[in-house]
Amino acid sequence: MKPRPSDSEKDLLKVVKSEISFAKDTPSLEGEQKLLDSSIAESEALLKSLGMPVIRAVAPSKGSQPKVIKIRSFEDLLQDANVRDPGEVGFEDIFSKEELEANRKRIKDLNAEFDSVHRLGAEEIIIPVLAGILGAAFNCVLGGFVTNEDGKRVSGLSNYLFNKAFPKAKIKELEKMAMVTYDAANNQHTTVKVDTLSPKLHRLLSLGHDPILGFVVGVYDLLQGKMTTIDFQGNFQSQLMVDYSNRKAESLFEAISKVFIHMLSDVNTPAGLPVPFMALFNKAQTGAIGEEERNIAKLVKYMYGHGYDFRHFCSMSVSVMIIEVVVRVSYFAMRLADGCSVLDATPVGIDHEKKPKLATMLFLAHSASSAINAGKVVFTKNPLDINYPQWLAFAMYSVKQLKWVLVDKPWLREKYTLNAIECEWAELSASMAELWDQYEFLDEERV
Repeated sequence: MKPRPSDSEKDLLKVVKSEISFAKDTPSLEGEQKLLDSSIAESEALLKSLGMPVIRAVAPSKGSQPKVIKIRSFEDLLQDANVRDPGEVGFEDIFSKEELEANRKRIKDLNAEFDSVHRLGAEEIIIPVLAGILGAAFNCVLGGFVTNEDGKRVSGLSNYLFNKAFPKAKIKELEKMAMVTYDAANNQHTTVKVDTLSPKLHRLLSLGHDPILGFVVGVYDLLQGKMTTIDFQGNFQSQLMVDYSNRKAESLFEAISKVFIHMLSDVNTPAGLPVPFMALFNKAQTGAIGEEERNIAKLVKYMYGHGYDFRHFCSMSVSVMIIEVVVRVSYFAMRLADGCSVLDATPVGIDHEKKPKLATMLFLAHSASSAINAGKVVFTKNPLDINYPQWLAFAMYSVKQLKWVLVDKPWLREKYTLNAIECEWAELSASMAELWDQYEFLDEERV
């Protein structure tokens, strides 16, 4: 009877150790066998010298019962092993030091094999770094500011594109279509005073004007007839706008539509829309930045007042897009060159388990571009040179890379090693089962 798959590894180790010990304790008959063979050979030689015939043993007849090897069941062996050695048995109890060292080397080789799959080659480092430099160079050349007819600094590239898409006539048309409750330009229509609420700065204070948060907070404000703000002192306020009650939305779809159309009407005005999450920095009342020693909230106010708006955000985002395209296309080409299928080489997603190197390459590229941008800001001492989209991308990839290095990679390495060991153990178990079947236990009737 062969060991069942349900038998634990510890039971197998205990049986193996018990049988090894039993074999070592069993006296060897090799010496006696050699002595007996020598005596028989001498006797045969003596008989031949005397001219007497040598009679050899006759093989058993066909009708005689052959001797069989009687194999005990695994349960019986385990029972004896528990009697001989009641404690737990580990690999160190049945393997020699040399064998244990070989096992450790095998695990080390498996870990190195896993690491080699995720280790970047020279070209996989050079390409992301060059992509980061290219993105940073593009931002320096085409991501800067120009001055419009109002004397306000706005992004050159995005200013041209938005002027084409949203001329003044189109803006007035959109304004009439989407009057919203959170668009108070001063405290004339508020029930609770909002500090520094003004036509130039009200969009930076009102969360409904945020290009991302607006689709949550702005929709809520329209359905409730409210305005939600964070002023430059960090005070959060959500108040009912009685004077704007006629602007309330009657349904969720109407609220979402109004938020979107209202953003389109604001995006190419002199003040523009704030960059995503910019209003949240009003809560940051710490820091002493620059010669004026502004805190973060006041610095953000300065940046927005000098043209750091959603148009500039879009202009700066182009450099981030360039990095993404260059790295992902390069990854796709290299994987195809390595013989991967089109599906496996497709650079979509950044799962390290499915795309071992893509996320790391993107992290390197955005790190290089962010480092160059940091150097530019330090050199010019101008906060308007901060590439906000680039730092958002760097933060995102940094979190993913940190999680990969500290959590996912050790777990996947262990999983890879265990899977390899389990495959080898399955082969060994199959071999043992086959050997066990060759000496199947015979009951007393067959003996």
